[in-house]
This record gives sequence, C-alpha cells and structure tokens, in this order.
Amino acid sequence: MRIGLTLSFFSLSFLLFSQDLAFKIQDSLPRTTSLKTSFKDSLQLSEIDTKLKTDSLKLEGEGPKKISKLKKEKKKGYRPYIKSMEEVTISDYKILYLDETEKSVDTSLSLEGEYTFNFLRKDYFEFLPLPNMGEGFNRLGYNFHEQSFTPQMGARVKHFGYFEKEDVPYYNVPSAYTELFFKTTFEQGQHLDATLAINTSPKFNIAVSFKGFRSLGKYSSSLSRSRQFRISTQYQTYNHRYRLRMHQTTQSLENDYNGGLKNDAVYFFENAPNYVVADESGQVVLDDNGEEEYIFYDGFMNRSQLQTQTAGTNVLEGKRYFMDHQYGILPVSNDTTAYKMILGFRTNYESKSYQLNQSRVNNYFFETYDDGPVADTTNYNTLENSLYVKLENSLLGKLKVDLHQIKWDYSFLKNEYEKDTLLPNRINSSQLAVQAKWSKSLLGFIAEAGFYNSFKEKYSTRAWDVTFSRPLIKSFQLHASYKNRSRPLNFNYYLFRSDFREYDWYKPDLLNQNFKTKKLVLLHPKWGQITGEWTEINNYTFFNNSTPLRKLNEQFKMEVLQLNKNIDYFKARFDQRLDFRKFSWINNVQFQEVAQEEDNTDELLSGPIALNVPKWLIRSTLMLTSSMFNEALFFQSGATFVFFTDYYADQYNPLLAEFVTQNNTKIGEYPRVDFFFNAKIKSSRLFIKLENVNAPIEHLIYPDTLYDYYSAPFTPYRDFSVRIGLIWNFFE
Repeated sequence: MRIGLTLSFFSLSFLLFSQDLAFKIQDSLPRTTSLKTSFKDSLQLSEIDTKLKTDSLKLEGEGPKKISKLKKEKKKGYRPYIKSMEEVTISDYKILYLDETEKSVDTSLSLEGEYTFNFLRKDYFEFLPLPNMGEGFNRLGYNFHEQSFTPQMGARVKHFGYFEKEDVPYYNVPSAYTELFFKTTFEQGQHLDATLAINTSPKFNIAVSFKGFRSLGKYSSSLSRSRQFRISTQYQTYNHRYRLRMHQTTQSLENDYNGGLKNDAVYFFENAPNYVVADESGQVVLDDNGEEEYIFYDGFMNRSQLQTQTAGTNVLEGKRYFMDHQYGILPVSNDTTAYKMILGFRTNYESKSYQLNQSRVNNYFFETYDDGPVADTTNYNTLENSLYVKLENSLLGKLKVDLHQIKWDYSFLKNEYEKDTLLPNRINSSQLAVQAKWSKSLLGFIAEAGFYNSFKEKYSTRAWDVTFSRPLIKSFQLHASYKNRSRPLNFNYYLFRSDFREYDWYKPDLLNQNFKTKKLVLLHPKWGQITGEWTEINNYTFFNNSTPLRKLNEQFKMEVLQLNKNIDYFKARFDQRLDFRKFSWINNVQFQEVAQEEDNTDELLSGPIALNVPKWLIRSTLMLTSSMFNEALFFQSGATFVFFTDYYADQYNPLLAEFVTQNNTKIGEYPRVDFFFNAKIKSSRLFIKLENVNAPIEHLIYPDTLYDYYSAPFTPYRDFSVRIGLIWNFFE
C-alpha cells in the first residue's frame, strides 16, 4: 500500500508539471500581461484586422478561422497580474499551512526570534528541556485543548520534535527560496534544518526540507540524533478554482537514555567540587574546630563520571503520505478568485514505530519475562479520509463542515512468552465523525464556533467551543471563549506490552477525559495582555509513580490511574513589553493553582495532587536594540531571567517515553539567567547565547552553593554552555 501511495504521489506531481508546460506552449500571451492590459492594447488587434482585410486570398480561405481562433483566445480563463521580479518584495514569499493560515517569510531580528531559536522553533515559556537537545521537555503549564481530537499511539515525549501533518508548510514563492538553520549542540554534533522552495510556474510550487542533528550530551548514555525529511507541493489554478496539496515525510528520532542519576550521583552532582569527608563507617569527620572537614575534587564536574540508572535506546520512526485537493463552485463574479462554495477531499496515511532496545538489563524497571536483552516494538498505522465543504456569504459568514472516516491499527510484536499471558497485543478500530467550524462578524463582535462529534461509541470524541471578540474603548480588546471536550485516551493507556513484567497491561474500560475551559483575555497594544483561564477536569488519567519509598530512585514502577473526582486548574498570565528609546523590558508572569476534591467529600486535599504545576512562572528580558558600522549591522543584546517556584515535577520514564506523576521530590526555586547577542546583516541572522550563565558566576562568588537545578526529579538541567547559531535566507 505504501508503494502505491508513493507512485500515486509522484505520478500526480509529474502530470501537474507536464500540464503546466503544455499550457505554456499553447499560451501566446506573455506571462506578465494582465487581463486589463489585454483589453487596453488595441494596436495588436488593429494590425491583425488590417492584414486580414488587405490580403483577399487569406481572407477567403483562412481569415474567418483566424478570427474565430482569436475570439477563443480572448475567452481564456482568468489570468492574474504577475509581478516582475523588480516589483517583488519579501511579503510575496508566502508560507501556507493546513488550517488555511499563512505568513510571509520574516528575516527581521526580534525578541520573538530569540525565544524561538531552539530545537522546536517554538517559545519555551511553559517547557523545561531535559539535559540534552532533542531529549524531551517537562511541563510547566498545560493547555488541554491543543491535543488531537482522536487517540494517538503514546510515547508523547518523542513527539515533541515530530512533524505532524499540521506542521508541514506549503510555499508560494515568486522565485527560488532557501532557508538554512544552524545551531551548535552539546558536544560532538551540530543541528541543521534546511529548506529549498521553488516554483516551476506561479501555479506550481514544491519545497524540500531536511532536519538533522546529533548531540552527544554531557551525561553517560544520552546521545540524541534525528533525521527528518519533508517534501511538499502545491498546485493552484490561476483563478483558484482548483487546488492540490501533497506532502510526504520520513522521520526518525533516536535517543540513548540513562534513567537519571543514582542517589549517590545526586549528592556528587549537587555538592561538586567540595565534599564532606567521611570515615569508613560513614560518619562525618570533624576538624580541630569541630567543623565538618571538606575535600576538593572536581572530577564530577565532568558529568559523564556521574553514575546513572540504566542504559538503552528508544527510537520513534514514521512515514506519512498526505493529499488534499479542493474545487470551487459558484464564483462570486466573473474574473474572480472567490467562490461561494468549495468542495474538498483529504486523505492521510501514516505509519509509526516506537522501538526500545536495552542490551544489558538491570532491575531498574523490575524483572523481565526472560533473561535476554529487551526489544520492545509498538506499531501504529492510521488512515484518515475526509470530505469537506466550505460555504461563505455575507448572511451566513464562513462555514466549513468535515466528514471524517478514521481507521487505527495499534499493535505489538509477538514474543515467545506471550503464550503464558492473557493480554491482547492489538487494537484495531475505526471511527466516523463530523466536524464544523463557523465564524462571522455580528453586531460588532467577531463570533466563532466549533463542533466535533463521533458516531461510534468506542474511542469517541465530543467537543464544542464558542469564542467572542470585540474591540473596546481606547484600543482595548476583549476575547472570551468556552471550550468543552470529551476525549478518549491515547492507546498506550488502554494497552501496553513490554518485555518487563511490570509494564504489561490492558485496561479497556477507561473512560473519556472531560475538559471544560472558560477563558478571558484583555489586551492593549501598549499596556500588555492579561489572560485568565479556568479548566474543570473530570476522569483525569495519568501515569503514576507507584515505586515503594524504600526503593525510590533505585527502581521505577508505575501504574495507570484514572480519578473519579474533579480537578480545577486555574491559570492567569500577564504579558507586557515596555520600550524606552533603545531599551526594551519584556515580562511574562504566570500564576497557576490546582484544586482536587477528595472522594465523597467537599473538602480539598491538603497534600500532593495528581496534576502538578509550579504556582509562579516568571520570565523577564532586558534588551538593547541598536546598530553599528553605519547601520550595516543591526543587533539586539540582553539577558533573560527565568524562575519558577518549586513543585512536584513529573518524572521522565524512558521505557514509555512519557512523563509520570510523582509526589515525593520537588524541583524549582532556581533563578536562571541566559545572555544573548543577536545580529542581522542583510538576510542573515547570527545568534550567540550563553545559557545558565549565572551558575559558574554564583559558584565563583559562593563556592559552597549547591548545583540544584533540575529538569525532572534526579535529572539535572543543563550546565553553563555557549551556543552559536545562524539563520540565512536566500531569495534567488
């Protein structure tokens, strides 16, 4: 089936290309001539008419044929005005996405570019990266409505850097466009993301991208690497009546894992390089003054010397074939690119595989079924077909209705020992669903609404949302929304198979999680934005660390838990930017509170809860913007301060590639400072960043200060490092 899809994909591309060439040969009008110009140009028609009248031989035999042929050429379809390259600006280089949003290529230097110059190319405000690049991210805040409507395979930590179908862009460029993204990694590796987009005509664009990186990491068994290939094409007729989009992706994200530091290694990490001297019985040795005696040893500043729990490799691989084409009917007027109705069909086939390999097995994940090496494989195939219609008019507004047909195949490879177990190793299911989106300007409001409903009961989703936006007095704007969603869990909650005995389960009776979110946003272009969000959660389901306390951080046992109680999650955020001449001060402050009810009572829990987030999350940046060398070089330089209060952060489980809730160990209360210097010369941008620069400075001033920064329990955050990167755009 994959071969057939591949052949179909490239056959359609070839046909489109060949049709466009044929159209060029038949088209006698020059490309840069608009329809309006053709009507104004009477000289060419007059010359032809004069020749026909003076040549009587041709008039009798061929004249009428030429006149009729000329009339047919005048009735050709809509031809837009095509700019010459002298008229083209950077705003003509368009990047398009599946949800119909678009943006122009941006080569400017900005703080937003600084925040997104990273592995994900997204803002890390609510993310806390693990020690090595591409290893994963812990959560500092949640948005439960960003998740897919349908269940996914699991291994969500591996999906942070995975390109979903919504992440693959399509291009509309007037000339060849290239973007090169480069950034250094942590020891023995680099990070490169390159994109080349070309157009064979204004109707047909194709883009090829490749992202790859390698980073050894500073801790043992933490090597990360990836290879991600994407190719996307878009064909659209001049009058926009027909549009075809296709893309294909091949991705592999691989990480060596170590399970975090052992208990002794945690002590050596935090206290380096000054350690308390102890005798053979473990008692602290005191000096003549009765104070603890210390010894200096900087060997553990080399983090690879710290002992870790285990060693293995987990890999996520995936291939996807996607096609979306639509046809417009009922044009608004003649010679138009707008249509009252658009009919479309979309198909998406994706195959994923999550593999875990551990050649030397210890008891960190408890016992295995046999004594050999561990090799777990999870396969996930999905086929989704969608029919949709778009309607737009002044009375109705904009309406889009989709009908989805989805098939899932979630399975595990069979092993010899499975004959002794009663658990299945496959979930094969399908679903039908309808989805609708509507928007309209109404009585000074911009109203939006969405709806999603599954027809089958198994793995069904029901969701709806409404949003209202309205400008207020003195440039203030107000946005209010309500979202309600009942969503099935990812498949690894229902079924998981592993060579480790404690990681085998089948829970088909788990209920849907329910989320109800009320959100209010008040913003002003100068004074900033205030956001308040309140989410009610029912049937919250999570992986819980169930390791006995006497085995804490020696072994890792977990279980799937579903709460039959309500959780209230409140989040308030303030964003502001203040500019004074060449200086800017940018602040992001977030407050979070979680309340969980006890069983059969109205009292609130006073202890740990299932959903853990820091109460305060703060980021503040002070920045200077200026230029030098007669304004040939434009630069921005400053420092970013990040702080969050301590909380019971989730612990990373590399076997599942998931974060697991725990209520024994807190992280946080560590202020972090990053210094940056970014410069722009023409269409290239240079980024220099000193990450966690306050760590060596603090220990230089106060040698006894602990290294107490963590990304997750027993998993340290990144030490001080210097990162250099570049983004270079070419437009020819």
